Amino acid sequence: MARYCSKICKDNKSKIGFGIISFILCITIFVCPILLQKNNKSYAHEDKSSYIVIENSSRRVLKADNAHIKLPMASTTKIMTALIVLEKVNLNEVITIPNEAVGIEGSSIYLKNGDKMSIKDLLYGLMLRSGNDAAVALAIHTAGSVDKFVELMNDKVKDLGLNNTHFANPHGLSAKNHYTSSYDLAIITSEAFKNSQFKEIVSTKMHVVKGETEEENRYFANKNRILYSYDGACGVKTGYTMEAGRCLVTSSIRNGMQVIAVALNHYNYFDLCASLMDYAHSNYKLEKPIDSQKSYKMVDVKRGRKVKEAELHTLVDKYYPVKQDGTEEIKYEVDAIDLITAPHNKENSCGEVKIYVGNDLIFTEKLYTIYNIEKKSIFDFLR
Repeated sequence: MARYCSKICKDNKSKIGFGIISFILCITIFVCPILLQKNNKSYAHEDKSSYIVIENSSRRVLKADNAHIKLPMASTTKIMTALIVLEKVNLNEVITIPNEAVGIEGSSIYLKNGDKMSIKDLLYGLMLRSGNDAAVALAIHTAGSVDKFVELMNDKVKDLGLNNTHFANPHGLSAKNHYTSSYDLAIITSEAFKNSQFKEIVSTKMHVVKGETEEENRYFANKNRILYSYDGACGVKTGYTMEAGRCLVTSSIRNGMQVIAVALNHYNYFDLCASLMDYAHSNYKLEKPIDSQKSYKMVDVKRGRKVKEAELHTLVDKYYPVKQDGTEEIKYEVDAIDLITAPHNKENSCGEVKIYVGNDLIFTEKLYTIYNIEKKSIFDFLR
């Protein structure tokens, strides 16, 4: 580079000219690629991205791309953080913020050493404002240390049977062995939605933490703009780091069907998640193939005191999304006993029902009578 510049500076005497040209060349070599990368609308590797949309109750995958590849997930990590806290801690408990939670890099709710705040308010700061300091405060209170809290996170991963997720911290800042897949993150989110408090938090647009005076109030506005722009939106979490790129988990409910969309390392992540949810709501409808109110079989009863026949039911309801165009047919197959001999305990299974969509088995549920069946006594025979 120096030889080239010295040829340009013919007199080879102007150090100022030499420096200017060297600076311009450095800008061209090192800065232009970054600018080009920005023009390509990505700060992370474009060839390592993924997305998925699932129906929440059945967790059926409705559309996906690279759904099982391991990728960093930035602050969408906090979905698991919130789930663990909600399972372990009393939300009304007020804690004192430790010094270890102060000044954490990245997004913050600006906690100070000795501040007092409820677990519930910290969770709002975690999920609405993406407070990394809130994540650390919650982790330390829940498990005694960040490291022990991370162990709880990874234990939960195992419990859920997920193979492409590992946590190294509770906030999502870049770290070795901190990754997930869009599929795994969708399942984690679905699990979190079982908690009613999680539903309430992630669907909230604004939360106010009351101070001793109105001037001391804290206002947490939700960063997830899908809540403001998408019909039926009910969450969930944004995320961004240079390594992870732009990440987003969203959810919406229309016509009784809740879907969860995940985008990892997509620049237009809001548009992508909105289009994934549009696809799900436009092409699928929610059916109820397992209905606890439905009688799947009538069974004869021998020696029953008051009944001669009994209905067989499931104990639960289950839902499943099928295509709206009618190309997917739900069928059921009952495999159950034909005769019950009294006495019979309603907790004893009498068989099972299998639900198919096309040739695919999607559900198997046990069948039961809905009441105990008493045996005739000798006095019944004498009547």
